[in-house]
Order: sequence, then C-alpha cells, then structure tokens
Amino acid sequence: MKRNAAYAACMSALALFAGQAAAQSSVTMYGTLDVGWDRIDKGQGNVQGTVFGVSGSTPVPNSIAAPASVATRISPSHTRQSNIGFKGVEDLGGGYRGLFVLEGGVTIDNGSTANDGRLFGRQAYVGLTTPGGEIKIGRQASPMLIAYYLVTPEALGSTDFFGAGLVVNTVQTWQDNQISYALKQGPWTAILSYATNSGIGTGISAARSIATSSTPVATPGTGQIVGGATAGSETPSGRGKTTGAMLAYRTENLTALGSYHRNNFDNVPIGVVSGSTLVPLFYGEHFTSYMVSAKYTFPGAGTTVAVAGHNAQFTLRGNTDPEVRTWSATVKHPVGAFDLTAIFLDSKFTNYTRGKDRGVMLGVDYNFSKRTAIYTRFGGIKDKRGNVVVSSATPLPLAGGPAAILIPLGTQEVPLFSGAGQNIDARTTMLSLGIRHSF
Repeated sequence: MKRNAAYAACMSALALFAGQAAAQSSVTMYGTLDVGWDRIDKGQGNVQGTVFGVSGSTPVPNSIAAPASVATRISPSHTRQSNIGFKGVEDLGGGYRGLFVLEGGVTIDNGSTANDGRLFGRQAYVGLTTPGGEIKIGRQASPMLIAYYLVTPEALGSTDFFGAGLVVNTVQTWQDNQISYALKQGPWTAILSYATNSGIGTGISAARSIATSSTPVATPGTGQIVGGATAGSETPSGRGKTTGAMLAYRTENLTALGSYHRNNFDNVPIGVVSGSTLVPLFYGEHFTSYMVSAKYTFPGAGTTVAVAGHNAQFTLRGNTDPEVRTWSATVKHPVGAFDLTAIFLDSKFTNYTRGKDRGVMLGVDYNFSKRTAIYTRFGGIKDKRGNVVVSSATPLPLAGGPAAILIPLGTQEVPLFSGAGQNIDARTTMLSLGIRHSF
C-alpha cells in the first residue's frame, strides 16, 4: 500500500476532522479486517527472582514457570487493528458541521469484540466542526495515539514495533470520557484533550471483563486492566483525570510532531491476582509521557523512513519511579505491487531493573489493490531481564524489560504478537502469513 493509501486508511479509522471531509450530509460504514496464521516460538525464560518465578516466597524452576514453547494459531490484527465503524456528518452551513463516530474493534479469528469486550470500544463520540476548530465529546483516540498514526509507515497492528512506547500505558490509546479540541491551519495540526477518567479503575491488574486462558475475570477484588470496560467511572477524588496534547507539522513528504500525555492514578494498587484477590506490588500516583517523531518519504523512490522516541515515567508511592525509554524506527520501500518493511525497536527501563527489550520485524506485503493485500511477517524480541529489584508494596522480587513486566501488571490492553506475550530473559519470535481488506 502506497503512502497516500495507508495514510487515508489510518485517518479514516481515526475520523480526524471527519466533518471537514464531506461537502454534504452523509453516513458511511468503514473498517479493516486483518487475520493470519502465525507460529510463536518462545525460549525458556530465566524467571527466578521474578513475579513469574515464585510461588509465595518459594522460587519456581524456570522449566516450570516459563518453559520453551511453540504455538501455532489463527490470530487477528497482525498488520492492522481490525475494526468496523460508522461515521456521519451533517452540513449545517456557514462552516459548521455536526458529526459522530461509532467504531469497535473485532477479533475475526473467533468473531468476538476487542477492547475488553466493548461493542464500540475504539471510538464513540459526537462533535461539532466550526470555522475555529473541531470539538468532540465521548470515547476517542488520545492525542498520543493520533500522533503515532500520523508517523508510523505501518498501522499499529500487533507486529508494528514502532508503537511499542504507545502501549506502555493503554490509556495513551483510546480514552473514556474525553473532550477534545482540534485545529488545522495550513501544514499545522494541534490537538488538546481532557478526560474526567480515561480508564483507571480502583485497582490495576491483568484481569479483564471476560476471562482468558491466562487472565482472570475482572471483579472489584481483582482490579482490571488499564482502560478496562468499567475502569472509566468518575470519582470525587479525580482518579483517572487525563490531559493530552499534540502538535504536528505535515507536508506531502514530511511529518514532524511532538505529543504529551499525563494521567492521575490516585494511589490505586497495581499488582497481580492471586486466586480472586489483587496482590499490590505498587501504588500508582500518576503517569507522564512524551514523544517526538519524524517521518519522511523520498520523492520518486517512494521510500519512507520514520523514527520515534517515547519517554514514560510511572510515579509510584515510595522511592520507585520506573522510567521507560523507547526508540523505534521503520523503513518501508515499494517495489511494484510489493511493500518491503523493516522495523527496529529498543525499549528499556532507564532505572529500576534496567531491563531491555530489543526487536526486529521484517515484512512483505503484496497489494492486489488499495484495499486488499496478503502479507508475511517475521521477527522477534529479545528480553534482557536486568537487575532483580523488590516491589515497593509487597516484598516480591521483580526483573525483566518493560514489556515483560508491564503486560502482566495490566497496563497493556493489546500486547504485541496478538496477545502471545513473551518469556523473561528469552527470545520470542513470530512468523505469520495473512490477509487484510479495508472497506
């Protein structure tokens, strides 16, 4: 898919300035369906001294806690996040337009809904376009997510390592209870957002609204993932209040931008589920992140190069404030109907465990048209566990890179590799073959 088609697909999914794209009243159905076969190979994890490698206070051997494994699956959303949506706009005259978007994620391997089981878990909002900008209210994309969509040459599927910094905290993606203001002037686009509770519940864990083979069902006692189905309920304490901003400069060949995100955890417990109870490992106070990125497409050749740096800080009760720094880069080159892609990832705790996650993903797409393609992806991530540390709330040892620790603690709603996860201090690889169609 060439740059213009990929860009149009991403922006259609986000419905940014949807009202400005239509000259008259209309309702449109749109979406993307992406599914493939994959093989996941995990090396035996080195987990002694980690949350995965203890039973009570007794270390569990690596061969039991995280054995080497091979899994073959049909799984969704490898190169694009599958979704179905409806958007509408009414021309009110004088530069004013009313608009709405209802958009849900789907997992087409089994026909269920994504985003913790919500019908319209990606976007559900109404808005008004005016000569002075656009206002939208409801569940929306965060400014940080919009920034990543503007710069990634891929589209933030489960094999797009470029977005690894984004999913460090799920409410950097889709946010409940958001009001946003967007303004576009010439090559400049600016977005400001505020959410009364973007999706922080009374406790944070890997529990979900619907239990899976590796995660329990969410209850008041277990807590739930960040951005979970009932996590966005407002409280007098202001738990989950979130602000965000993005400023982008965009021309035909160049996009350069910066984005900011901050949300209040309000001292909620963050931990793991033992039986039906949340065992706190930390108490979160707030989360702050920023990202700078640039993408350039070389005229004539069509080659696109993108680089992003994302920095995130978890401020926790006590003297432990884990900081995650992520660098990612993508090179994409068209050859006839083919697109060749290489993505590079380096994500690490700059303090705390100092664990690292480094990865490479290679891809080939054959585009039958602007809407339909077949693809293959091959790559992997190597986790280096770093130092063994002790949590600030419960004397349990922890180790590992950012993804290996943050996924089981519930801050990520859609992990890499379509939920396959990874073993600590081990290499995890994926080979996939798939097909996608946009409409």
